[in-house]
Amino acid sequence: MRLQERISARRLKGKVGKVLEVLVDGLEPGGAVARSAGDAPEIDGVVHVEGGGKFAPGDRIRVKVTKSDSHDLWARVQ
Repeated sequence: MRLQERISARRLKGKVGKVLEVLVDGLEPGGAVARSAGDAPEIDGVVHVEGGGKFAPGDRIRVKVTKSDSHDLWARVQ
C-alpha cells in the first residue's frame, strides 16, 4: 500500500500548476469538492476548490491546481 501511495503522490504532484476542468460534486466550507476527468466518485481522490462556493453540483469549472497529497488535489478557480 505504501508503494501505491508514493506512486499516486508522484502522479498528482505532476498536476500542480496545471489548469484543469473539473465537475463540482458538492460544497464544503470555503469552497467546493470536485473531480477531474477520469476520477470516479467515491473511489478516486477529489479536487478541493478554494472559493468555489458560488457554484452548484453539476457545474464544470476551470481551476488551477495549487497543491497535492497522495490522494487529493487543491485548486483555485481560474
